[in-house]
Amino acid sequence: MTTESTSLPRIEDSQPFRGFLGMLGVELRVWFPWRVGTLIVGGLGVFATVYIPWSIAGGNQLGPLFLFAMTLWLILVLIATISLSEGTVLGDIERGTASWLVAMPIGRPAVIAAKAVAAAAGVGSAVMITGAVFYPLLQSAAQRGVTEFTVNKLLEVTEAPIGQWGQWITLPDGGTFFLMLLAIALLASFLVALMILLGTTIRSRTAVFGIGLAATAGLMVGWTVARRALAVSPVGLVTAVAEGVQNRPVEVLTAATATIALTIALVAVAIWRFGHKELS
Repeated sequence: MTTESTSLPRIEDSQPFRGFLGMLGVELRVWFPWRVGTLIVGGLGVFATVYIPWSIAGGNQLGPLFLFAMTLWLILVLIATISLSEGTVLGDIERGTASWLVAMPIGRPAVIAAKAVAAAAGVGSAVMITGAVFYPLLQSAAQRGVTEFTVNKLLEVTEAPIGQWGQWITLPDGGTFFLMLLAIALLASFLVALMILLGTTIRSRTAVFGIGLAATAGLMVGWTVARRALAVSPVGLVTAVAEGVQNRPVEVLTAATATIALTIALVAVAIWRFGHKELS
């Protein structure tokens, strides 16, 4: 009796991104719908917090509403992004999930890439959806009263305290508002990449969260003290949002290109770190 044997082809190399689509599906379900929904509800809550007192007080100027709502929303988006993504990698390492994943036919680079893409898609979608709800509400508010600056207000503005500056802001057009939303989404994606990189480097979630907050504060401080020098960086996106709030021309191409390149670089370093990290 003859026994036939079949030789299996030997795999000489492995695909670093094998399993990416499967991992991406899993990570998208982490963000959609609950995390994205939380970000949207939080953004609408910020708008309501500013709009209701403005409306009750009989506000007839768009400036205070638009300025405070957008400022608070930007801060909320960035801090919430840090909070929701600081455990993206580190949480899996602490729970042992990361070791289980890499034991499966899934490449380590695929794990990090899927997490980064899903998180960026989640925060980006939340920003765009919230902005799509904001804009009609702002258009309605702009029709309630005075939004244009007139000559007879010149003396009042020059003598007014700093807290009254910006009361005669007009609402930017839809294209400019979209660019502002794009800038916020890219800023959040940059912070996601930073959180993922920190998660592959530091074993303390408190430290990762703290560095994320420090990075967010650094963006604001950089915009305050050196916005021109840091125009080709994520700080340039903060400038774009600030200019849009004042209904000035918004230019995001240079800052967006630099931010996307930096975000990809952070993810690439995170992939390298995760590939050499002891997970047990």
